[in-house]
Amino acid sequence: MNGNTAPAIYDAPVATRPANAGAALVAVEQERAIAEVQAAIILAKKFPRNPIEAMDRIMTACQRPGLAEQAVYEYARGGSAISGPSIRLAEAIAQSWGNVQFGIRELEQRNGESTVEAFAWDVESNTRHVKTFQVKHERYTKKGRYRLEDPRDITK
Repeated sequence: MNGNTAPAIYDAPVATRPANAGAALVAVEQERAIAEVQAAIILAKKFPRNPIEAMDRIMTACQRPGLAEQAVYEYARGGSAISGPSIRLAEAIAQSWGNVQFGIRELEQRNGESTVEAFAWDVESNTRHVKTFQVKHERYTKKGRYRLEDPRDITK
């Protein structure tokens, strides 16, 4: 090499990560998810629920004033009151029952609405239920409805 030519290193393409790095990250995430599911199943089998103890925990939870105040929802519709057990009661029951995973995930947000997935999985019996639905970014009041703009209101 003479003094007029650049070293060969300048001819090499600059790469910050391999072209298949995205696929590698997906594979790692899939392996993590599989390991998480397997661990949940193993723990559920190793520590099965005792239904009598679980019912005792549920009854004790329902005696807490904070939960009792939130255990039932009610709203007016067509001149009559609509009421029933609330999501807070369902959460307390699932926590006390044990070996249950549950929650919601926002899958997408677009055009003034969110696509949401709600799920519950009894790991011990391997019973799983999933619902996917659309939620408009609107709030309904006695004075009508209005569009939600603040992200803190949308995620509530």
